[in-house]
Order: sequence, then C-alpha cells, then structure tokens
Amino acid sequence: MTTAKKIFVGNYKGGVGKTTSVYQLALHMIEAEERVLLIDLDPQCSLSEICLSRMNRNLDDLQPNECLNYVYDVWVQTKKFPHVHIQFDADALLKVTDEGVCFIPSNMFYRNGGLDDLALKLQDDFYDLLPLQQFFQSTKLEAGFDYILFDCPPTSNMMTKGAFLLSDYYLIPSIIQTVSIRGIVHYINTVNTIYHETCEESETAMLGTQFFGPKPKLVGIFETMKKSNVNNQDELNELKQNLKTAQVETALKDRYLFQTIINSHEYIARKTANGEKCAEYEKLTDEILACMEGPEPITLGSLGDKDENL
Repeated sequence: MTTAKKIFVGNYKGGVGKTTSVYQLALHMIEAEERVLLIDLDPQCSLSEICLSRMNRNLDDLQPNECLNYVYDVWVQTKKFPHVHIQFDADALLKVTDEGVCFIPSNMFYRNGGLDDLALKLQDDFYDLLPLQQFFQSTKLEAGFDYILFDCPPTSNMMTKGAFLLSDYYLIPSIIQTVSIRGIVHYINTVNTIYHETCEESETAMLGTQFFGPKPKLVGIFETMKKSNVNNQDELNELKQNLKTAQVETALKDRYLFQTIINSHEYIARKTANGEKCAEYEKLTDEILACMEGPEPITLGSLGDKDENL
C-alpha cells in the first residue's frame, strides 16, 4: 500500500506567507502529477477559506462532520467511552477544488469551538497526541496521495505536536529579518524536543516509535516576502551561523535554504485567492520534490564554510 509523505509546514513567526505557500506548492505539485492532500490545522482557517471559495462555499455552511474540528471533537467526547471504536466518514471530510486541490478544512464556526478551543480540551499526555494518527489509520486516506501537507499555526499545542510527530518531513517558510531568523533554530529545537520527549526518553517511548515512526526530517528553509530594496545578507549570515552552531540537519545536501526566493508581490496573494498558480513557486516546488526523492540528510555543522550563500 502506498504511504504518502507527510510534510509539516510551519514557523512560530506569523505573517511569513505560510498558507499562501502551502496552497501554491499544492498547485504546482498537482501540475507535476503528484497527488496532494492539504490539512488545515490553523484556527484562523485561511487555507480552508481559500480552498472553499474555489468551490463557491463558505466556512459557515459546512456541516459539523465536514471539518477537522469534528475529528478532534469526537476524539475528546469518546475518551469517556474507551471501548468505542471511532470510524470517520472520509468522504464527508475530504473536499476537492475545481483546480484539483484535495483538502480537509477546519472551521472557526464549528458549534463546539474552533481548533484553538478544542486544543484546550486535549490533555498533555501521550493519548491525546494520537487523534490525527488514528484518523489516518482508520480512514486509509494516505493511500490515495503522494504528499500530505499540514498548514500549521504559529503555536505549540497537542494538535501541532501530534502533527509534528506524524510527519515525515517539515518545511520552514520565513522572512529573513532579525526577529524572524532568531526563532528558526528555536523552532527546529522544538520539533526535536517533541520527538525526543515522546519517542526516546518517556516511559511510552516504544509506543511513540510504533505509532509515529522516525523523527521528522527538515527539508529546508525558504525565504518568502523578500522586498527588492532590502539587503539582508547580514541576517542570512547570522542564520547560517546559528544553524551551524546547532548542527541542524537538512535534506538540502550542502545548503540550509532553497535557492528560490519568493518575493513580496501583492499579486501573489490575489492569484492565490483566485486559485491561480504563481510562477515564482514552480522552481521552489521542483527543489522540494527533488529533496523528497534525494539522499538522507547530512549534518551541516561538519561542512565548514563550504556554502557561503546558505
């Protein structure tokens, strides 16, 4: 059975073009004949709104069982009945836009609360890391896709931790500014810590490994919203040094950042809202797909100063 490669896309800094990038990557992956599923884990539901608009639908007309909120809501409620087997209707949850983008929306208007409200009902224990994992296991959805992209909020809760652990890879979009770059290593360390605490050092580490598999690998970092009149070479050098010091691993061979830079253009947001591909993301998608099929990551801290341009 085919198993989709699951990719967590996130950054603790908001406003870095994350949702736009997830949607654009999906469009270009589809053009490359890859089967892609998008999961909206952000309580703001921006990705869901973009995708639903391409179907002439809105968040507030979704039925309860048509959104990701329902999965977590049912999970919380059935904890009182541990012997109840949960079976979700994947056909109700899965949506497809006219452009062929498959997605599972979240809904801020869900009757029992948005994803942020539902996350507060999850306990800080191993069991409540499992809703997404159990959802995919019960529905067998991933057998129909090559890639699953999680659009994640700039927060850390049990939902995002569960998505971290379930993922095979993760991508970090970022504006290259001082405030943004200093959070990147922290974000990477958070991913590593979540895996270490769940699958390596806890009493349930064997279960963690059984349910979630190997630690997610960093594919790479890509620069977004670059302003043409800004020289950020000092920030790039600082980011490079921070990543080297932390001995961060990546699938980019001898680089940390992808070569493609997404510049700051208003038309990118407009075209995304209209379901249109932006040419800027074509090469980035090619780079990312090449990494997915490439060799195992290497430790860049051992490479010295070979890559001066990140």
